[in-house]
Amino acid sequence: MVSPPVRRRLGGLRALAFGARLALFGGRNSAIRTSLTAVGVGLGVAMLLFAASVPTVRNHRDQRIHQRIDVNLSDRAITRSDHTVLVRDIDTVFRGEKIRGRMVQPEGPAAPLPPGVLRYPRPGEMVVSPALHKLLNAPGNGLLRERLAHPIAGEIGDAGLLAPGEHVFYLVANHMAPDAGPTRRLDHFGKTYPRKPLPPELLLLCIAGIVVLLVPVGAFIAAAVRFGGERRDRRLAALRLVGANRGMTATIAAGEVALSTLAGTALGVVLFMTGRQFAGTVELQGLGVFPQDLTPQPLLAALVVVAVLSLSLGITQLSMHKVAVEPLGVVRKSGSTSRRLWWRIALPLLGLILLRLSVRSPADLHGTSGVVLLLIGMLSLLVGVTAVLPWAVERLTRLLGGFGPLPWQLAVRGLQLNGEATSRSVNGIAVAVAGAVALQTLLTGLAHNPVDSTARGAYGPSASTRVAVARLDDGGTRGAAYAPVLATTPGVQRAVEFRELSMSPLNGGFPQTVLIADCAHLRLLAQLPSCSDGDAFLTAPPGTDTRHDLTTWAAGMKLRMDMYGPRWTVPHIAATVRATPAYPAAVSSERTLLATPEAAGHTAIAHAVSTVGLTYATGFEDVEDHIRTAAARLDPAFSVEFPGKSQGNPALDGVRRALLAGVTAVLVLIAASMLLGALEQVRERARVLSVLVAFGTPRRTLATSVFLQSVLPVGLGLLVAESIGTALGSSLLDLVGIPAPRNWSTLLAIAGIGATVSLGVTLLTLPALWRSTRPQGLRHE
Repeated sequence: MVSPPVRRRLGGLRALAFGARLALFGGRNSAIRTSLTAVGVGLGVAMLLFAASVPTVRNHRDQRIHQRIDVNLSDRAITRSDHTVLVRDIDTVFRGEKIRGRMVQPEGPAAPLPPGVLRYPRPGEMVVSPALHKLLNAPGNGLLRERLAHPIAGEIGDAGLLAPGEHVFYLVANHMAPDAGPTRRLDHFGKTYPRKPLPPELLLLCIAGIVVLLVPVGAFIAAAVRFGGERRDRRLAALRLVGANRGMTATIAAGEVALSTLAGTALGVVLFMTGRQFAGTVELQGLGVFPQDLTPQPLLAALVVVAVLSLSLGITQLSMHKVAVEPLGVVRKSGSTSRRLWWRIALPLLGLILLRLSVRSPADLHGTSGVVLLLIGMLSLLVGVTAVLPWAVERLTRLLGGFGPLPWQLAVRGLQLNGEATSRSVNGIAVAVAGAVALQTLLTGLAHNPVDSTARGAYGPSASTRVAVARLDDGGTRGAAYAPVLATTPGVQRAVEFRELSMSPLNGGFPQTVLIADCAHLRLLAQLPSCSDGDAFLTAPPGTDTRHDLTTWAAGMKLRMDMYGPRWTVPHIAATVRATPAYPAAVSSERTLLATPEAAGHTAIAHAVSTVGLTYATGFEDVEDHIRTAAARLDPAFSVEFPGKSQGNPALDGVRRALLAGVTAVLVLIAASMLLGALEQVRERARVLSVLVAFGTPRRTLATSVFLQSVLPVGLGLLVAESIGTALGSSLLDLVGIPAPRNWSTLLAIAGIGATVSLGVTLLTLPALWRSTRPQGLRHE
């Protein structure tokens, strides 16, 4: 005799199995519904598996960074041997693309090899990354080929690259001076050091990015499991007619959704494995990964499967509470009662309150309680978008219905009848847009933060000209003047040559700069009253007077060249003069010393860096690349700086590119969600559309109504999303004490993206719309 609890359990299992059979063998409509749900869940699962691979990607990237460190971070001195190599940085930039370059000179047959390099080529040859090789061979890149005019002897392997699209090269030389400042001797590549905690601003950005990227995926999956809900509810009513009770119908619905979810999970794994193979050929926002790096952590992968299944079952059960499935039909509880606003507004308000209480100071971001409250607050704000949007759509349709042209009335009536389904399809893009606006607000605020900005003021003769500084540490062995050659570069108006040397106080104070040149060149750097060999002058910073202030520099003061060089005595200073604003090397916040060769002395000249100050026209095409190329032709070790341009924050730039890549992928996913939702609505209304065409309604009118039915909720969703997203971004910036910027162009751009997505979805649903309006659609059983 089977006990009642066991009987109930077996009955529940049989109901689940029956729901699964209905999903597979319930007819054509069931197969379409199951396929749509599986595709939607599969796309969401694939996205979550990519997200679960982020820790592995980061670990592998950190390992590659550690393995190719080419700086001696230890205190021991490295002497020359057969196991050493000389290394010097020769990085460059081409049309905004950074290129990592190293000049290397092995000092013996057993010299260590950089990661990814199998052997050293002959002097004068170089090995390049595959992406740089492709860039060099691309048409229109003659300036880069001229700059890196060295024979290519091989390519760098994956072990020496941070991403497939990274541009790296190693140039082998045989004339490197081991005592030159930037040149260093190594006996191995690589160094492991403990990971440093992120600054509060970047930690906040990472937390916000995780929430913003994952919540729209959850909204997408929640919408996918409700595809075809109306037909499923009518079929459950038929089951009630043959004797099924309410609990059994809910269990049958759960079994149907569970099978669709499991099929979608399997499809998501297939999509992830397929997309993983092409990861090396795709870049989002300049960010790429190797296929082997995209390996989800086992715990996170299992959590994805459990979370997706739990979410689908939970959404199904919640949706069943809003529908009374009776033997003679389906009654929707939301059809006659108006949605209440108070609890929908309470969600974003609760989120704002929690954000205010979560972090009292930026240091609280490293605490567990602060991060938990921050996550709950962000989730409340973003989920509040999905709560407010259905109420807004309902109010809009009530206000706009009953008047207007026929396409407008059809669209509004369709929203009134299927407002819930429409809101589900738009919720995803609304949440994604709210998150994107919050991230953009946060990124803009951090980018304009003085702490994160390393840009210096641009000093130039006019708005149409700027300045550049080319430096070469040649160890005092300069054989020819560089300024006359650089002066002939296209776009360059003037070139002034001098020697530059950093001086440090003996007590370890702040280093100072000495510029060494003859009187003719010093007159181009500053407004000198008179000058003869042996004179020295101080420059007054911009905005200060030219009083003779010798608190920093005083005749007879003992300084040290660089950090560990020989001592140097400050010469007699003739006067304090006004620096020429055209040359930023002479214009700084400190009082720079200008010295003639006799005043500086031979030792100082030998330790100084050859420097050329350039004035160039901004309107000349690729002028910066022309300057870099001309300097590299003189010597590959030449470094060129453009002080008027912001250098940015590398850590912030890396996080920004990763987040923008994630937002791009999420928006593509949400566009797919809207397309699936639109196709489902066209399929649900096929018989109604066929009747309208049969009575003479033009198809153009129906297409316009479908477009309006997509644009209206999307426009309303964008308005709600941009309001909540701006509030979220401003609140996050307030946590770290940064004022929120006003970025109207971003809001308009995101609104344009929403309109473009609506138009694209409408165009893609037109074939299904034409098929649904055929006379065969009038047939009904």
